[in-house]
Amino acid sequence: MNVGPGSIIRGYRIERVLGAGGMGTVYLAQHPELPRWDALKVLSPQFSQDAEYRARFEREANLAAALDHPNIVSIYNRGDDNGQLWIAMQYVNGIDAAAAAERDPRSITPWRALHIVTEVGRGLDHAHRRGLLHRDVKPANFLLSMGDNGEERVLLTDFGVAKSTEDTNELTQAGGFVATIAYASPEQLSGDRLDHRADIYSLACSFFRLLTGQNPYPGTQPAMVMMGHLSEAPPQVTAVDPTLPAAVDDVIAVAMAKNPAERFDTCHEFTSALKSALEYGVSGLSMQTVPHNRATVAKKPPSYVPTKTSTRKRAWLIGGVAATVVGLAAGVGVWAIQQGSTASATRGILADARAQNPAFNGKNIVVMDISGKSGYSADMDVQLKPGSQSKFLEDLGFTYNPNFLCKGDEPNPRPIAPGSDTQYAALTVVNSGYLLAVRSDTDAGGGGLVNLPAAVTSTTASVIVLDDPAAVAAIRQWSDNSEQVLLDKLLPILRKSVK
Repeated sequence: MNVGPGSIIRGYRIERVLGAGGMGTVYLAQHPELPRWDALKVLSPQFSQDAEYRARFEREANLAAALDHPNIVSIYNRGDDNGQLWIAMQYVNGIDAAAAAERDPRSITPWRALHIVTEVGRGLDHAHRRGLLHRDVKPANFLLSMGDNGEERVLLTDFGVAKSTEDTNELTQAGGFVATIAYASPEQLSGDRLDHRADIYSLACSFFRLLTGQNPYPGTQPAMVMMGHLSEAPPQVTAVDPTLPAAVDDVIAVAMAKNPAERFDTCHEFTSALKSALEYGVSGLSMQTVPHNRATVAKKPPSYVPTKTSTRKRAWLIGGVAATVVGLAAGVGVWAIQQGSTASATRGILADARAQNPAFNGKNIVVMDISGKSGYSADMDVQLKPGSQSKFLEDLGFTYNPNFLCKGDEPNPRPIAPGSDTQYAALTVVNSGYLLAVRSDTDAGGGGLVNLPAAVTSTTASVIVLDDPAAVAAIRQWSDNSEQVLLDKLLPILRKSVK
């Protein structure tokens, strides 16, 4: 059966070809009864009679039709016309992200790239919550169009290799690989069992491509690309564009970890961390994924070793520090002046904040860092004086608790050994003022006290909770941007809490 303009398939009148892929061709078609255009995907004739291809094609419709989300292309209908399978889908009048980037690379700014993967991530999280994997996440499957409000809409399409997380039967192309190698996770390439984190890996690869114009592991031979995914360290965007924040490298290192257990658990976590990295220059990894100072040892990630189950505890990769060689004295002078101006501006804002909040003056405060599991099993550390964290609070007018002074060469923050007895003993001296609980433990979220260690909630000090991902990262990974982040995120909380 030859399909072309003017052909009729179960009442759908074919207008023109929209695109073609490995499994079939997508046409623009007039709906049989409604005044609208649909996208009609028709399985190629040579595949319609193949039982394996037919099973995958039918499954695409069944799985994707169950998804109802503004960032996923809707499935309207499916059928069989003279032995040739077809699916009627939502028609998106626009362009895919890969074509948009190829047409005008400058149009894909860092913030537009973030917008695209954030919207796609919302659709993926929706599918993952319903037990479905996409397995072919790439810019060519991100459809872009202009909404009625003038804002860009982003929709994820082509669940042609979609799979239920409960489906143990692999469908391949004549025993081959179905995803696009440039964006495929190590476990896909090795044939290991997949879960939703394979899609998150591919989403990170897609962001890298949109942001830099390069594939994460460029190569002329598929084997070279596969070896990159399996054994090379995650790529760094700053190696392509040094003007981007190094924190973006940290986020991509987590999202593209070789071991799925070391990646973000949701697309939302990934894109929230990217937003923090681009906006504030700190890798504001959400909740359980915030790197802890005790675990910030840079190391080369191991090659991927296929495994059916993983018992490794998440160990977050912190991107290596990129050394910048400055060759011109004038350039150094300009950099120093800019840094000095920024620091002076922040000092002025701190002085203004202190003057506008006289309630802070002289109030006793200490910063307690809480991570890992919640409750008595939590990892706890206390920030000591002198330190950047204590100085920031003192600049706002607080008095840092004198019971927490750094002694000799001890680490700052000071670890508190696990267990309720040691926690209670460490906090007996916190008997007045305020305790700032910086949370990324498993029950953190919403600024609440839920399942904080009893040693914290039982103190006579007033407990203030800080669990905003960007602010938590700013305190733990102190940088030139930390003060500004905390003025934006922490200061409003202190104003409400300190009387």
